[in-house]
Amino acid sequence: MATPTAAVRDFCTLLAKSKLLPAAEVESLNRKWKDEAGGADDQVEAFAKYLVGKRVLTSWQSAMVQRGRADGFFLDAYKILDQIGKGQMGGVYKAVHPLGQLVALKILPASRAKDQRVLGRFQREARLLTQLDHPNVVRAFQVGESGGRHYIVMEFLEGETLDEVLTRRKRLPVAEAVRVVRQALDGLQHLHDRRMIHRDLKPTNLMIIPAGGRGGADTTWEGTVKILDIGLGRELFDEAAAPGQVETQLTVEGAVVGTPDYMAPEQAKDARSSDVRADIYSLGCVLYRCLAGRPPFPDANIMTQMLRHATESPPPLADVMSDVPAGLQAVLDSFLAKTADARFQTPAAASEALARFQTQGPGTNPAGAEMIPAYRQWLETESQIELPKSPPPSPPAPAAHPAPPRVEGGAKRADRPVRDPVPAAPPVLPSATIKPGTGSMTPLQSPAKPGTAPAPALPAGGKGGPSYPAPGPAVPSWQPAATLPPPVLRPVANEVEVELVILPPAAAPGLPLPPEVDRRLWELDRRDVILLAVGGMGVLGAVGIGYGLARLVRGLKSTPPDGDAPEEKKE
Repeated sequence: MATPTAAVRDFCTLLAKSKLLPAAEVESLNRKWKDEAGGADDQVEAFAKYLVGKRVLTSWQSAMVQRGRADGFFLDAYKILDQIGKGQMGGVYKAVHPLGQLVALKILPASRAKDQRVLGRFQREARLLTQLDHPNVVRAFQVGESGGRHYIVMEFLEGETLDEVLTRRKRLPVAEAVRVVRQALDGLQHLHDRRMIHRDLKPTNLMIIPAGGRGGADTTWEGTVKILDIGLGRELFDEAAAPGQVETQLTVEGAVVGTPDYMAPEQAKDARSSDVRADIYSLGCVLYRCLAGRPPFPDANIMTQMLRHATESPPPLADVMSDVPAGLQAVLDSFLAKTADARFQTPAAASEALARFQTQGPGTNPAGAEMIPAYRQWLETESQIELPKSPPPSPPAPAAHPAPPRVEGGAKRADRPVRDPVPAAPPVLPSATIKPGTGSMTPLQSPAKPGTAPAPALPAGGKGGPSYPAPGPAVPSWQPAATLPPPVLRPVANEVEVELVILPPAAAPGLPLPPEVDRRLWELDRRDVILLAVGGMGVLGAVGIGYGLARLVRGLKSTPPDGDAPEEKKE
């Protein structure tokens, strides 16, 4: 156990050993401090504050050295600067790369990494997150392991959550609220295109990043909305969490996944059966909160609240606000329909319906992850990380689903920028339940429509840069290798927990099923025969035991007690 430092000389020894500063620089700073402030050897705290004031150490680094720590400040190339979310998210840290890129590191605790199931889940979900690249979704840059410590490098965000904004401002004007929700819908569409479901969209999981990373007027007009907490739930990084809490909630039938204030009725009933339309319902609840100043069904009793989501309609907007634009209530009703079939079927359709209510201010104008060009080049070359390949486009909704009510006058959205990802993981990966820069990131145009030439890539910062070819269509991984198109070579570029889900192929109409799924009911394999045999033997055994017990009971009833035998009849 580390021993707190009691003398400046001991502090300097630990500081040099930590490699946060060279030993020569530590000694030089110590001499300057003594000359400038006349410090004594027992004034450790004063010397630590001096170093923080000189900006050669952060407050967190200084506190750790004072506690006797001399290691744990580096993770591969990253220097850890601070701990994010102390107490609740102990495994998340602010760090900096030698090239100057600020990042957020999510480190899997050693106690969790010992469990191979937990480690496997961490690695699987971390790689899924690196496949996401959209301005309205928090980015994951890299997955790594160093000295037994497994980590994921994420975009570091500075801003405030929508919940913090609403706590301070209570409500947002219609056009401003619509802009916020439309950005969230854009990010959700990106998840949907990759067969992912968030399942816990709420104001605390939507962060507003001010333009240029700086605060300003109390408005969200220039800000970018980022969807947070996608996979890698908080309990995975909490040393104090019980082992059972790390397991996926999807393994429990009827498990409640989400936050009751924003939970779709079908999600409360069975989280495993919900899809992106449950996320659309949640964003409808977020929109209602932005406009009305409260969730649709505020209630202290969770069960009552979930029942109200399933059976009641929230108070009309006209009852809680003035000057409701014509048609807005009908659009909100489509968001909050009790059945998934009656809602908007995709986030893009919902965003298009909302577009005409964004009557003032700038458009969505989302800003991508801020990335120093040198760091981006390092990621594409030296880090050797695997970035994603474009997944198959989302299939259209089944014909049996009625289309949501169409709002006349809705403006069409511009295609959102996307990046062509690296080979997507097989879609049959159900997984369960992540705030976490300077420079600019190269956005790429949306894939061209069939029959049209692909749009050229936009150069970084708009001033020139490499141009990459558009990706070919992705093919399900179970198809024969001969049918796969040639790969495109290009540089590698909190509450009840969140669930990140990869939809199984059976839930995606129009796509071919893998061989083990595409077989008839009467076509039994070896596993089916064994299960049927075991089940039949169990039934026969139960029948035999029941029959034997029945005979035994009848025999006991027909045997008189001892001493009560009838006397022999005399002639």
